[in-house]
Amino acid sequence: MIDTNKSIEDLENDFWGEPTFDSYVVTTCHKARQKPIKLLSNEEIRCLIGQKTGLKYLLPIAVDILKNEPLIGITYFEGDLLLSLLRLEISDWKYNQNELKKFIIILQDNRPQIEKCDAISRRLIEKYA
Repeated sequence: MIDTNKSIEDLENDFWGEPTFDSYVVTTCHKARQKPIKLLSNEEIRCLIGQKTGLKYLLPIAVDILKNEPLIGITYFEGDLLLSLLRLEISDWKYNQNELKKFIIILQDNRPQIEKCDAISRRLIEKYA
């Protein structure tokens, strides 16, 4: 079980320091890595996953979110969290095999609904089929 009172930096024992590039993604990820996991917003989780950061700790949380609402719109559009997970490679799930199985079930159970989402290509869905 993950200690959600700890940050990704603490859990990974990898401290990035201050960002060296001023962009939304870079500054959001740097700040989010320093926060206790239990205090991360859905947007911070989506952003970190999009950068393949802290996957070991964040994929279980993201899958739980999607279980309740597969096409939840976090920041940009309906399904943006789902899209972040679909863009991952199967190898990115190496520490989260149980969550990968749950994610595939979510995709299977909601496929007609997901395929209607314009932002999500069938090619990405097929990768997990």
